[in-house]
Amino acid sequence: MFAPLAVRDFRRYYLGQTASAFGDSLTPIAIAFAVLGLTGSPVDLGIVVLSTRLPIVLLTLLGGAVGDRFSRRAVMLIADLTRFAAHGVTAALLLTGTAHIWMLVVLQLVAGAGSAFFNPAAVGLIASLAGKERVQAANSLISISRSASSILALGAAGALVALAGPGWAILADALTFLVSAAFLYRLPRTLTAERPGKQGGLLASIGGGIAEVRRHTWLWVWTIHVAVTNVIVVAPILVLGPYVAEQHLGGAPAWSAIGIAYAAGGLAGGLLSARWRPGRPMVAAILVFLLMAPFPALLAVPAEVWHLVLAAMAAGAQVVVYNVLQTTALQQHLPERFVARATSVTMLGSLVAAPLGMGLAGPAAALLGTRPVLAAGAATAVLITAATLLAPSVWRVRGTPTREADTDTEWRRTSRRERHSKQGSGSRRQGRPS
Repeated sequence: MFAPLAVRDFRRYYLGQTASAFGDSLTPIAIAFAVLGLTGSPVDLGIVVLSTRLPIVLLTLLGGAVGDRFSRRAVMLIADLTRFAAHGVTAALLLTGTAHIWMLVVLQLVAGAGSAFFNPAAVGLIASLAGKERVQAANSLISISRSASSILALGAAGALVALAGPGWAILADALTFLVSAAFLYRLPRTLTAERPGKQGGLLASIGGGIAEVRRHTWLWVWTIHVAVTNVIVVAPILVLGPYVAEQHLGGAPAWSAIGIAYAAGGLAGGLLSARWRPGRPMVAAILVFLLMAPFPALLAVPAEVWHLVLAAMAAGAQVVVYNVLQTTALQQHLPERFVARATSVTMLGSLVAAPLGMGLAGPAAALLGTRPVLAAGAATAVLITAATLLAPSVWRVRGTPTREADTDTEWRRTSRRERHSKQGSGSRRQGRPS
């Protein structure tokens, strides 16, 4: 489980991302109370939240192409510095009392653009840092740190906002991006794997990533599974869960306990995924998703809080195991030069589906009722899982790299040896040290 931490470069990356994950969990609460403190308008809050997500949706494919075309270390470093600047200016405006809603919208657009470039490149960089044989443990360790950071930050954010104000919480988040950038800067510049040349433009690179996903049937089947479940299963929980808690469970304390249980389940899921090596990882990931079904079903009743706490723990665990197994399969079975682009394509499905589901959940509940919408989510979790398991390609994915991935690795090694040989002979001809 801890083998990747023995690799110095991965250890540096991991420490930076742990700090950044803590900051990421501070900002949503801080931004929400900052907006409500400025105008008190839920419409303004919705606009600011949308401005964070919109650039990620619009720029993720471009971020994947850039992550496969240029140095991932450099792309992620620039993205971290961009987010540091955006959140730092936001904090300064709030602390000096000069902030306006339009300013927060612009700055959140900038921060969201940084995330759109950072996330796809990070998936590819992890494989380069830890190696394909340790990549599942590396993904699990990162998931564990995110879950643990989320649990700590949820409490810290509330206290910091209440005692010092949202500006200080956002400033703390900005500083974590600077910490992440410092660790990325210490990674060797020669770290990134060989790039296969820059034929064509970025649009051609994006098209190549889409074609690679279409070539792997199991990958686009998984993308459809994620998109459908985000719209019908996950989004209604996020929108209608607080309403159910307010009406039937005692309000915010009950929903907070459920949220902490969800994060604790994610921590347990990270520990499990670090040690579990299923022979058919995609089948295992899809089956694990069934642990999500009890959560919306019990919300629909609604059940007692302690029942929902247990269901939330199971749901949190499945999210982490599901994501770790899928991400590991992508890193191991796709050629390295396509990892960032393929990741951006699969991410786009979930990024579009989540806000679409959130937008539809409220009107659907108003028309049909909260209970039928949540019950439909629970039923969909079972039905879409059964339908996905009917795809033969899902069963063909094994827990070891395919020959294609091995061939790609050998191609990169051969290319590197040939290039070094040419550079060495050229240097000797010109009288320089080789």
